[in-house]
Amino acid sequence: MLIDMARNKSNKSVLIVSLAAVVLIGGFFLYKSGVFGGKSKGKITVYSIFQEEEARKILDKFKEETGIEYEVLRLPSGEAVSRVQNEMGKPQADFLMGGPADSHEVLKKAGALESYTSPNAKDIPDNMKDKEGYWNGFYLNPVAIGINEQRWKEKYGTQAYPQTFKELLDPKFKGEIGMSDPATSGTAYTAVASLAQVWGKDEMLKYVSQLLPNLKERPKSGIEPIQKAAKGEYTIGVTFLGDQLKMKNQGNPIVSIVPEAAGYEVGGLAIVKGGPNTENAKKLMDFMLTKEPAVLYTESAMAVAVKPGVPVPKNGIDIQTTKYNKSYSLWKAAEQRKELQDALKDLK
Repeated sequence: MLIDMARNKSNKSVLIVSLAAVVLIGGFFLYKSGVFGGKSKGKITVYSIFQEEEARKILDKFKEETGIEYEVLRLPSGEAVSRVQNEMGKPQADFLMGGPADSHEVLKKAGALESYTSPNAKDIPDNMKDKEGYWNGFYLNPVAIGINEQRWKEKYGTQAYPQTFKELLDPKFKGEIGMSDPATSGTAYTAVASLAQVWGKDEMLKYVSQLLPNLKERPKSGIEPIQKAAKGEYTIGVTFLGDQLKMKNQGNPIVSIVPEAAGYEVGGLAIVKGGPNTENAKKLMDFMLTKEPAVLYTESAMAVAVKPGVPVPKNGIDIQTTKYNKSYSLWKAAEQRKELQDALKDLK
């Protein structure tokens, strides 16, 4: 009997130790999964105006650091604005990543954005963020004239490259220019909004009507003209400078000119009001306003970060050395957006 009692006691001890081990191992994995601390659980849905590969680089890092899963849908800025507005009754997204800040201003005025002042926004310049916390700037990118050097030589030999927007009106460029549609693309809208601010609305509309015969096409996406120019489908693409530098760094024969009156994009970040995962959206905003995502983006997209201390990317251009329109007002561009876009739609 004493032997049986000892054996039972030993079995109970083994069972207790085994249970303790299971609890400890299970607790470790629960910790790692976020149930008892560690990384967060949850998800977030992002509408990205960044190119998808750039958005995923940043969101993969965010997921690695927080454990928050993500879904991302890449949209041109005009479509993203329309989608967020149309979904205001039942928002499907939590976060809007990229696109000109004047687009974010439009959404702010429509009541589609959540106000949130991130502690990491304190060193973002005041003219690069909304003072009420509805959006924050992330990068700066001027409009530029991108030229396929090889096709230029075939078409125009040793003639000088155009240095101004008005030089693009030359009849020799008929069918040799691509510029996206300002009704759907933030890139093209930034270009014409800046011209309206410098020249006046009527002069800008006259200019665009004279430019139309020289345009090969007006695609929806802002990056497409330089992609096609890089392939040699036409000679000139009017796009943001960063897109042109990206094409050049991929081995394409692109040269860029930032002309006088060139407006610029302040790429914005915003939280969608009433989205299904607002707390996670705030965590993403906090993350986006740290240095690492800015470095990841600028090195890939060849834009200039608004975050102090982030260097100009290798093979990039310091835009302070260009003639871009430093007086361009993105707030005025937002105010005039509907008026100018409606007037542009009437041009054939």
